Amino acid sequence: MENDLGNDATLTDHMENDLVNDANDFGKFGELESDNDESDDSDFFVDIDNILDDINVDMQDFEMNIDKDVEWFGGSSNTVVDEGTHDEALEVINTDFLASDSSSDEGINGQRKKLIRAIQRAHENDEALISEPFYNFQKYGSTKEFKDKVKLHAIETRRELALEKNDKNRVRWVFKGTIPNLGPNVEVNDEEEICPWVLLASKWKKDVNWTVKTHNKVHKCLQTRTVKACMYKFLSSNIVEQVESDPTIPIRALQEQLQRRFKVDLSRMQTFRAESEALNLVQGDFVTQYSLLRDYIVELQTRNPDTIIRVDVESEGNPHTETRTFRRIYICLGALKKGFAAGKRDFLGFDGAFMKGPFPGQILSSVGLDGNNGIYPLAYEVIETENISSWTWFLSYLGEDLGLNTNSNFTFITDRQKGILDAISTLFPCAGNRYCVRHIRDNIRKQWRGKPFEDLLWTCATATHVQQFNKGMEELNKLNKDYYEWLTKIPPQHWSRSQFTGRAHSDVILNNLCETFNGKLNEGRDKPIITCLEFIREYIMKKIVNVEKAIGKCIGPLTPTAMHTLENMKKKEEDYRSVFLWKW
Repeated sequence: MENDLGNDATLTDHMENDLVNDANDFGKFGELESDNDESDDSDFFVDIDNILDDINVDMQDFEMNIDKDVEWFGGSSNTVVDEGTHDEALEVINTDFLASDSSSDEGINGQRKKLIRAIQRAHENDEALISEPFYNFQKYGSTKEFKDKVKLHAIETRRELALEKNDKNRVRWVFKGTIPNLGPNVEVNDEEEICPWVLLASKWKKDVNWTVKTHNKVHKCLQTRTVKACMYKFLSSNIVEQVESDPTIPIRALQEQLQRRFKVDLSRMQTFRAESEALNLVQGDFVTQYSLLRDYIVELQTRNPDTIIRVDVESEGNPHTETRTFRRIYICLGALKKGFAAGKRDFLGFDGAFMKGPFPGQILSSVGLDGNNGIYPLAYEVIETENISSWTWFLSYLGEDLGLNTNSNFTFITDRQKGILDAISTLFPCAGNRYCVRHIRDNIRKQWRGKPFEDLLWTCATATHVQQFNKGMEELNKLNKDYYEWLTKIPPQHWSRSQFTGRAHSDVILNNLCETFNGKLNEGRDKPIITCLEFIREYIMKKIVNVEKAIGKCIGPLTPTAMHTLENMKKKEEDYRSVFLWKW
């Protein structure tokens, strides 16, 4: 037993001396070649999950009492090892790793050499990682990651890149900027010196990562403000957050910010493309979202029970083609249907608004009134254009969802859009129709301009009894006979309060409820289809929450608008007195 221990101690002493000698040889003559074909970095492992955070200590004035000319190999530790304490020195390197199953000295030397190379490379890479973006034996997961890092370096240093080699196993970058030979004692000629900066990364077929094998970090070429690597895709990835917070930022302002940030020259078109690409990343692509529309419909119906969604598509000429061309989509959220059924008012407004994206279309909406005379959106759809077919398609599905039939006594207010009156008369012949007086006024301005014409129109529209209405029409006839004849062609029961039937229990003569709703959608009409639909749904959701908060603050049996109207009526009542009429 004692002999065995003595032999082990002797073997350990020899292994340690050989390790130090190999390290010294490495410092003098460079790397030792390995006999194995495997990657040299495969034995170097860092346990990232178990790295401990050290406490910050101010070591600025600290000086160790050792010789500063001593070269250290195998790590950055400054611990002094005495010559006689071999056990403490061996704790730095795991002796179990040095032990080999093979009894030959060649296996032990191979393991020892690989360990020395791994320790030396780890030490060099730790130092390079702090100061340099690239260093030898640096690992990258893919060529795209490596190329993006090199392009970023070119933009930051403002130098022009050139890709000399690009194949499955090697990628070699150089800077193609040159330096004129302008020495003080050398004549000027046309020959130019090539910049010595070079970066080569490669991988073997069996390897997964790309490794930097050659890197010369010396720059001699001149800087430039025109860097081709600074493309719109690179710029878009750096302005995503800014565009997301302010999608309406001017191109000029964005161009100046990017030029100050990267210190390069950018054209207006380049900035415009970068902003468009950033908007696509934030809002989604216009074409791609149409292909995802079915998935969006399934998700929307899953998250919102009782939601009805209808999609109309155009079939392709080839019956075996799986794709279809989008035409229309109709959405009626389940929560809106339940709310309308609980406290519905027989009054609905219809209107449309144009979409502003690259694909033409319009957004049709149906809006009702709640108990506080506020807007209550019911359904919305995206169509190709306003005509009899699109309005009939919209109103037929709306009638199904709201339980409207041909005998319904609803009252609809419209702007007399193309096709809507014919669709209403076909589907709901018993319904009442009102025309927005503001649009009638806009049509009047095309021929008769002036305040007297508009004032008499509003007088006739707001008249509460027939005598007042007839008096206003007589004044119109005296003012302009052509104007009077044009207005009499519009039946007064569609635009004057004095002619309303009273079934709607509302004296609204303007289609403000739909105009207000369309005004809220102005920021969403220029977005892709799914983003636009989500913008509408989110606005409706937030509005319902705000209405519930307002209801919680109400005091009294009536809504705030009804209470305000009642108080005004009480104040006006004080100026009246009662008169008794006796019949003889």
